[in-house]
Amino acid sequence: MCGRYVISPPMMRRIEKALQTSFPEMETNLNVAPTTLVPVILAGEEGGYLLKRMRWGLIPHWSGEPSTPYSTFNARVESAATKPAFRESFARRRCLVPALGFYEWHEEEGKKRPYYFTSGDDLGFAFAGLWDLWKREGEEIYSCTILVGPPNALVAPLHDRMPVILREADYVPWLDTAGGAPMAGELSTPFPAEGMRVGKIGPGQFGKALP
Repeated sequence: MCGRYVISPPMMRRIEKALQTSFPEMETNLNVAPTTLVPVILAGEEGGYLLKRMRWGLIPHWSGEPSTPYSTFNARVESAATKPAFRESFARRRCLVPALGFYEWHEEEGKKRPYYFTSGDDLGFAFAGLWDLWKREGEEIYSCTILVGPPNALVAPLHDRMPVILREADYVPWLDTAGGAPMAGELSTPFPAEGMRVGKIGPGQFGKALP
């Protein structure tokens, strides 16, 4: 799963280069949590790409209320194409969720300790995301979710899931919803462990400093 991650300007460099565009700089947040407004990238209706802030935790457009009785900040890649909350977005509303890195916790000596995962070059990732727009009586809420799948060898000792991290060559196809939805099996291959590094967060440093 992905329940906390990091936003910081360096994460945009790889994405901007791959999409051949630029986006406004954003403030660093070392502890991004569900329900936070987060930056996501989606294809513009008239071409190009847009950076938009959305609520982290997808609200299906058909929901009667601006909330759900279940967690939607992550979507399992194996079922996203068929689960009612996500299937339409999987086919028609896909996005990139930029992140410098993400956290997982591991129990040690009776306490859960945070570990931080980032790319080997410290330029971060683009997570595969889905988005939706909920509208009622003049109110609009854009929201998103992060796809999660099997872990690679670096993450597996700490957790049985990890964010679906897209490779640079997949950014454009993922955003091109006119090209059809990718097979879930293609997304279930985890990002290579050799392209990542991990560090343990020191006591009292979570949300304050990175390893």
